Amino acid sequence: MKLRTRTDDDEFGLLVAAATVYDMQSARAVRQLLRDHGVRATMGRATIHRWRNLKDRFRILVFPEDAVRAYDVLRLYTE
Repeated sequence: MKLRTRTDDDEFGLLVAAATVYDMQSARAVRQLLRDHGVRATMGRATIHRWRNLKDRFRILVFPEDAVRAYDVLRLYTE
């Protein structure tokens, strides 16, 4: 049996990424916006590798069955 010691940045178990933001304050605001609209949401830290710079980002995660509704809510508030 092989033990897993780390997960890839794009693996969130049962959850899918609905948004990626640059700071904790924005992550909390987006998570709360989704929750206010009845979407179960959480957040997780993600490291983005670009041009050899490691940048911390936060991903807002939702269940797959809530993803379309999450995208709709986010679209309404980001246009």
